[in-house]
Amino acid sequence: MPPVVTMGEDAPFDLDVLRARLSTENGPRLWRSLEELADVPEVRRYVEAEFPDIVQASSIDRRTLLKLMSASFALGGLAACNGSEAGKNAPLLSQSRNMPGYTPGVPLTVATSLPLNGFGRGVLVKTQEGRPIKIEGNPLHPASLGATDVFAQAEILSLYDPDRSGAPLQNGLPGSWEELTSFIRPVRNELVVAEGRGLHVLMSPTSSPTLHRLITQARQLFPLAQWHVFSPIDDDNRRAAAMDVFGQDADLVYDLTQADVIVTLGGDLFAEEPGHLRYAADYQKRRRMPDRELPRLFSVEARPSLVGARADERIVLRPREFEAFARALAASLETNPAPASGVYPSVSRLANELRRAGSRGLVVVGREQPARVHALALAINTRLGAFGTTIRTIEPVRPIIDGVRTLNDLMQAIEAGQVSHLVVLGGNPVYTAPADIDLAALIRRVPLSLHLGQHRDETASVCHWHVPEAHPLESWGDLRGFDGTVGLRQPATMPLRPALSAEEFLGLMAGQNVDGRGLVQATWREAWGDGFEERWARSLEDGVIDGSALPTIDVRWRSDWQPQPATPAPASGIDVVFAPDPSVWDGSYANNGWLQELPKPLTKQVWGNAALIAPETADIFGLSSGDAIDLSIEGRVMRIPVWVLPGHARETVTLTLGYGRRQAGRIGSDVGFDAYAVRPLHRPWIVTGAIKVAGERIQLISTQQHHSLQGRDIVRVMAPGQAAVRETGEQPSLYPEWPYEEHAWGMAIDLDACIGCNACVIACQAENNIAVVGPEEAAKGRAMHWLRVDRYYSGDTADPNTYFQPVPCMHCEKAPCEVVCPVNATVHSSEGLNDMVYNRCIGTRTCSNNCPYKVRRFNFLDYQGTDYTASPDAMSPQVTVRDRGVMEKCTYCVQRIGAARADARIEDRRLRDGEVMTACQQACPTQAIVFGDVNDPGSAVSRLKKSPRNYALLGDLNTRPRTTYLALIEAPTENG
Repeated sequence: MPPVVTMGEDAPFDLDVLRARLSTENGPRLWRSLEELADVPEVRRYVEAEFPDIVQASSIDRRTLLKLMSASFALGGLAACNGSEAGKNAPLLSQSRNMPGYTPGVPLTVATSLPLNGFGRGVLVKTQEGRPIKIEGNPLHPASLGATDVFAQAEILSLYDPDRSGAPLQNGLPGSWEELTSFIRPVRNELVVAEGRGLHVLMSPTSSPTLHRLITQARQLFPLAQWHVFSPIDDDNRRAAAMDVFGQDADLVYDLTQADVIVTLGGDLFAEEPGHLRYAADYQKRRRMPDRELPRLFSVEARPSLVGARADERIVLRPREFEAFARALAASLETNPAPASGVYPSVSRLANELRRAGSRGLVVVGREQPARVHALALAINTRLGAFGTTIRTIEPVRPIIDGVRTLNDLMQAIEAGQVSHLVVLGGNPVYTAPADIDLAALIRRVPLSLHLGQHRDETASVCHWHVPEAHPLESWGDLRGFDGTVGLRQPATMPLRPALSAEEFLGLMAGQNVDGRGLVQATWREAWGDGFEERWARSLEDGVIDGSALPTIDVRWRSDWQPQPATPAPASGIDVVFAPDPSVWDGSYANNGWLQELPKPLTKQVWGNAALIAPETADIFGLSSGDAIDLSIEGRVMRIPVWVLPGHARETVTLTLGYGRRQAGRIGSDVGFDAYAVRPLHRPWIVTGAIKVAGERIQLISTQQHHSLQGRDIVRVMAPGQAAVRETGEQPSLYPEWPYEEHAWGMAIDLDACIGCNACVIACQAENNIAVVGPEEAAKGRAMHWLRVDRYYSGDTADPNTYFQPVPCMHCEKAPCEVVCPVNATVHSSEGLNDMVYNRCIGTRTCSNNCPYKVRRFNFLDYQGTDYTASPDAMSPQVTVRDRGVMEKCTYCVQRIGAARADARIEDRRLRDGEVMTACQQACPTQAIVFGDVNDPGSAVSRLKKSPRNYALLGDLNTRPRTTYLALIEAPTENG
C-alpha cells in the first residue's frame, strides 16, 4: 500500500484514490489543485467562505510586511540632475505616434528598447508631463510585434524604485561625483601607462553594437587587460553544440508560421527564449491559418511549462532521460517507418510525425539541456531539411569578444594574485555566481574594485567603489533583438538621479566624451556614412533601424561529425533542475512589487519560491505543499519548502532562481530561498542531488484557491470541426432591457490562444494604478488584481491537461451586482459598461457577495495611501486612485474609451474598430483578447461572438456577460 500524502495534520489524500475517482468521472473534470481534487476539508471551508480572508490567516508579522513593502516609489528630484545636459539628453518624441505639436495633459509616446538577458525588446513608452507611466510593445519591432512580457511592463516600477542608487559609494559610505572623478582620473592614467596590466573587467553578455565598439576601443587602450563575461542564464550549451556540429558559432531563429510539427525538448519556447513573444505570436498565427491543418506541438519536458500547457501532447521525462530520448529519436528518423522503442514508446510516433512534416518539422531544445542533446537536435533538423524553412541561421546576436574569459578564469586569476584592478559592469555576480565560487571573498582580495549597478546590492557591498548605473528608460544605447534587428534606446525621461550608463562608463575608460547620445550616434554615423541625420531621426521615431536584422548565413554540417558517446545516466539520486523564475527572472526584478505579487502561471505562488516536485515524488516521501526538505547537492545542504505540481517529472526537483536576495531592497530582500547557493559551477542547469524530509513546514502563499468557480461549466474544449454546444435559449428576466443608441462595448477571449503568460495581468495593474498589498494581505486573499488568469487541470495527476482562463469583470447585461448596492455605486452605463462610482461606495461589499464571477476587489486597508505604496509620480493621472473601504474592478479601460472618443470628436468622425484597445488586449502576444463595439456588426469582436466556439461563462445564470469566451480547440491525441 502506497504511503499517504498529508496536507497538514488532518487532511490526508491518496493518489490511487484520486486516480480511481477521476476514472469514474463522466466527462472531463476541471480541478485547480490536488487538495481541491481530494476535497480536503480546509480547502472546502476556504472555497465556501464568501470572504476567504476570514478563513485564511498568515503568520507573517507586521514588521516583516513593512520591511518588504515599505517602498514609496517616489520620483527622484530633478534637482539632482545635471542641468547642463538637459537639452542634450532630452528624448526625441516619436511624432509619428503623437498629435502634432504638444498639448499639456496629453500623454506622449517615446520609442525605445529594453534589455532582457542582453537581448533587446522594442517598446513604446507613454509619458505624462515627462513621466513614463506605461509601456507597450512596438508593432514595428520583430521581437514584440506590439506585445509585451511581464518584465517589460514592470520596468515602470523599477524606474521609480526608491532603492536605486543615487550617489557613489566608497567602501560602503556615500561619496560625491567629484570625489569619484578625482579618484578615477589618476588610476586610469596609471593603467594607460601600464597598458592595462592587472585590469580585469567582468560584464554580462550584450547585443549592443555601441558597447561592442567601445569595448574594442578600450581594449586597444588597455591591450593587457582581461575581459570576462558571465550570465547566470547562459547559452553555453547551444554555443558548444553549434561549434561541434557546424564548426562555427551561430544563433537559430525559428519561424513557427511555417511549422507543421514542432517538438520541444525541455525549456519553455513561449516564456524563456530571447524571441518568446514572437514565437508565441507566430504559433498562434499558424493555428489561425484557415487553409492549413492545425499544427502539431509535442512537448518533452521534466518541469511543466507554458509551451507544454499548449502542447497537443506532453511527454514527461526525468532530466537524465533526455539524451537517451533524443538519441532514440535521431535513430528512428534513420529508418522508414520508425521502429517501435520499448523504452520510449512515443519516439516512433514523433519520428513518423516529423518525417511526414519534412522541412516543415522543427525540433527545439531548451538551454538547460546538455550540448549533446542540442547537437542531436541540430542533426535531426538538418536531416528534416528544416534549415531555410522553419529555421534561419544567423551570426551570434551577442557575439563573443575575442579572447574573452569566464568567471572561473577570473577566480583563478584573483587567487593567483594577478588582478590589481577589477571593474564589474552591471549585473550582480556576487549573488548569481555558482556556489563553487565565493566571489565576495575573492573581490575583497583585489586591491581596487569598482561596481557599476542600479542598486547597492550584494556586489556593490564588497567593492571599494560603487557607481550608480542609469536605468534603460533614462539613458541612451542600442540593442539587437533575437533576430539581430537593432532597436535604439533613448531616454523616455530626464535622469531621475545622477548616474552613468554602461556606454558612458566605457566611453570614459576609452577616453571619449561621456555623452550617451554622442556615443551611440558615433556607432551609426560610422555604419551609415552619408544621410546619417535623416536616418537617425527616422530610426529614433520608429524605435527600430530598418533593415538591420542579421542576414542568414550558410552553415555546413561537418562531414566528420559524429554524436559524442552517450553519458551514463546516474544510477540513483534525485535530478535537480535550475530554471529562471517567471516573476523575477534571475533576481534582477526581485525588488519589484508588481512582479513579487504576480501569481506564477502554474503554481499561482506569490512572494517567494518553492522546490517543485511531482505528486509521485511527494507520495514516496510523504510530502505536501509547504513541507520542508533538506536538499543536498555536492555536499551543500539547504532547507527549502516544496510545492507539489501535477505534471512534474518523478524523482525530480525544480529550483527557480532569483530569490533569497540579501540586499535587493525593501521589497525583495529575504523573500524565498537562494537557489544559487547550491548551484554548481560545471553543471549549472541539471545536477544530481538527494532530499531528506525535514519534519517542519514553511509557509507558502498561493492564490490558486482564491475566487474559485468550483464545480461549474468553466473551460470548454472542442475538437476541430466539432459542432457548437447549444447555448441555453433566451431566458426571462426581471431586469430591464438597456437601449444602446451608439456603442455597446464587449470583449471576446480566445482560450485557444491564451498561453497563461500573465502579460495581461501586469499590464492591467500598470494601466489602472492597482495596489500592491504585500504578503500578509495576499495570504488572506486580498490581492487587488482586476484581472486574474485561472489555471485548471483535467485528467491524471501525473500528466494532466492544463488550461488557462483570463477572468476580468464580465460587464453583465443583467448584472447582479447593480441591483444590490444600497447607494447606487455600481451602475450600468449608456454603453453597456458596469461602472463603479468610487465616491459613492460605502464598503458594504454586497456587490461582491452577489457577483458569481468573483472579480470585485475591496480595499480592506488604505493600500494606496501608506508610506510603502506607489507615489502619484508612478501612476497614471487618467485613472482614479482608490481609497480604503472602496470596491474596485475591471472598467474595460474606460479612460482609453474616453480618450479615443475625444480624438474622434475633434476629428468629427466615428470611432473606428480597433481604435480602442484595453491594456490587457494590447499586451497579449497571441491576440487572445479582442475588444470592441458589439453594436457594429462588422467589428472584430462581433465576428468572434458569432463564432460557433463562443460561449458565456456561467451562461445558465442569465447574467448575459459582455465578456465571452471562445472554446479551446484540442485535437485528439494518441497516447503512448
